Amino acid sequence: MKICVIDDEIAVRSGVIVKLNRLNKPIEVFDAGFGEAALENVRRIRPDIVITDIMMPGLTGLELLQQLKEELPAVRVFLLTGYSEFEYARRAIQLGAMGYLLKPANRKELLKLVSDAEREESGRLAADLRRYAAQLREREMHLEPAELLMPFSWYDETVPKRIRLAADPDGMAVEAEREAVIFSFKYKLHVDGAVVRADWKEHGCFARGDEFIPAFIREAERWEAKQFFAPDGASRQRGGEARLKQSSAMRQSIVQAVKEMDVSELEQRVDAFLRHAEQLELKQLRKECAYLMAMLDEAMTAGHNITIVEEDKLDYWFSWVVRHPSWRELKRSVERFVVGGVKALAELDSNQQPTDLVDKAMQLVHRHKGADINLESVAAALSVHSVTLSRIFKQHTGENFVRYVVRHKMKQAERQLVESDKKVGEIAEEAGYADYRYFSQLFKQAYGLSPSEYRKRHIRPDR
Repeated sequence: MKICVIDDEIAVRSGVIVKLNRLNKPIEVFDAGFGEAALENVRRIRPDIVITDIMMPGLTGLELLQQLKEELPAVRVFLLTGYSEFEYARRAIQLGAMGYLLKPANRKELLKLVSDAEREESGRLAADLRRYAAQLREREMHLEPAELLMPFSWYDETVPKRIRLAADPDGMAVEAEREAVIFSFKYKLHVDGAVVRADWKEHGCFARGDEFIPAFIREAERWEAKQFFAPDGASRQRGGEARLKQSSAMRQSIVQAVKEMDVSELEQRVDAFLRHAEQLELKQLRKECAYLMAMLDEAMTAGHNITIVEEDKLDYWFSWVVRHPSWRELKRSVERFVVGGVKALAELDSNQQPTDLVDKAMQLVHRHKGADINLESVAAALSVHSVTLSRIFKQHTGENFVRYVVRHKMKQAERQLVESDKKVGEIAEEAGYADYRYFSQLFKQAYGLSPSEYRKRHIRPDR
């Protein structure tokens, strides 16, 4: 918070400045002088509060007030006045002054003035953050405000701002010590964030509130890519039409190798696809890998020549892809699923199928929490390959196992939204969806409303 003190008597200005500096508040106090020079100083400093004498030579307090209301309408103006100038103070209130202080201004009055301004500005910022959070929810992103530390800096367009994200709370604490935090927030269940005062030389700075949403999305995508590709950190390219066509052709060749049960050729084609995919931006890479996994799941499970990728299966495999914290781990999982799946199919065709596998799989799904249940975890618990479980489940029930699991998880989430006070991000995490965006999409597909909208519509009045 920046405060300008204006009075034609230097002793009065000094007294007010000393008292303000002793309030132990995060404020910057400026001696703005008086007259036309004071007006120029206020224009330059752009303070949040102006404390000015009423009766001054050259430019009176009332004239200064009128000028500031035209040029800087957001500034809070308080008048310093004596008992004989009370009518002037009443006139100042009519012109838009926030209030007046009787000379000599005492510490208690100044503390109330500053505290009231802090409270008002914090309320304004809290309202704006609720609006930003709603806008981000429409983009399936999560923002939960935590501490509002420097609301005046948020509205100061001369202050460059940056968004910081950290998966380690201690790491964010270090950032907070090194930089001035304007407000902090929770981005994901295990990811903290903050908006900090920055330097215009830094990449990703912004000044105004209407620039926050684009800056937030850019930083979230940049941070996630950095975490995912570390320690590589090389820049990735957007997937143009030619690259996407190449991806599609490579996926088809992999599916063909699966159908031909050619393990050696399959390994080469999968390796080529992964080397191609790692040149793409993270968002596109995840889509390409999810599409490959969905195609392979369909081809291995259904066993027909026409590969049809259903939307819910693609969503499941996207959430599976997103669960991998690094590119190295995702590559290893894709390779293990594909090559191991072909070998499992060969064994499945030559051996008798276990008759109780489906019942045991269903029992595991209903016995455990959503985060512990997916195709891989259930298959591992039953000592079979994921492809084996998926193939047998489809043959015995007519339903894809991944669709069965997603339906069960959404039922669990729906019950928690109505019956508990848990935050939506926590419910998504417990259902096994580290990415809030895709949990929200799946829930909306199942129930026609976003999780937050569903909770508002179905919450019980006794809660």
